[in-house]
Amino acid sequence: MKTWIHGNYFQDVQVNCICGATFTVNTTIPGPIKVETCNQCHPAFNKDKVIKKVIKGRMEKFLEKEKKMAGIKGKKK
Repeated sequence: MKTWIHGNYFQDVQVNCICGATFTVNTTIPGPIKVETCNQCHPAFNKDKVIKKVIKGRMEKFLEKEKKMAGIKGKKK
């Protein structure tokens, strides 16, 4: 393996989720990592729990804009 091709490998990097969960991973990204969803708050992993959504993600923002645009187009007709 050539050493100059590969990036630095950081061990025990802290990952923080918006739901409050924290865990450590090994990665090439330095420093603490902030994620929007993790395996504890994502609906695919826990179907019986309520989704805790503190901030709006990209899809929620897009759907809100789409609703506004549909409302504006409906008023013009």
